[in-house]
Amino acid sequence: MSARAGFLAGLLAAVLAAGPAALRFGPGLFWHAFFVLFAGAALVMAPLASALAARGAPTRFQRALTVGALASAFPLIPFATMLKTTTHHRPLAGVTFAVVAGFVIVAFSCLSARLITWAGAQPSRLRTVARASIVVLTALGAASLLLGLVHALKGGPSYRTGIFDALRVLGLSTLAAWVPLPAWLARRGLGLGVAALIVMVTVGVCLGRAPVMKAELAEHCPVLHWPLLWLGG
Repeated sequence: MSARAGFLAGLLAAVLAAGPAALRFGPGLFWHAFFVLFAGAALVMAPLASALAARGAPTRFQRALTVGALASAFPLIPFATMLKTTTHHRPLAGVTFAVVAGFVIVAFSCLSARLITWAGAQPSRLRTVARASIVVLTALGAASLLLGLVHALKGGPSYRTGIFDALRVLGLSTLAAWVPLPAWLARRGLGLGVAALIVMVTVGVCLGRAPVMKAELAEHCPVLHWPLLWLGG
């Protein structure tokens, strides 16, 4: 996938990043907040997705290691919690977790590599089962990480909300980098996408300067607004 297509896909994905965050604002401020948050998210997501897309497709080893590491969170997070509550010798607990985690990640990575191979080389039924298994393993691992993050964070609700906003931006940027856009759209839409980004950032900076909006953004969504602060928004 080309960097042009990644840029456009990242720009479109910024809508998905800004939409849920804008729902935290009142009905009278929804669209104002959406434009500000979209501009802030797009400033990060469009270049990031473009850079990721320019690197080319990940190798089978990279995919297997990524899925394996994510899937390993499903058994490792409960194991870490058990060690924390039952072991009083912290260094011993840390060494135990590191050894077990190494074996678990290697095992899940090997399983993921086998499933990835089957997903592309087996007959249709087995290929479907392998692809579904990869999705399930990845989803379980990602859900475990998020739940573990929520449990571990000691900050208030606004702090946790900011963490999830940042995770949503990073996750959607990564997915956007691999969305297959038609070549003609990437070729013809780049200029329009850059122009749209410039317009949206300009509008977002202007709307973000309003005192009421500044106070609401600081309370409900400081992370997505943060890129605009560098531009005076």
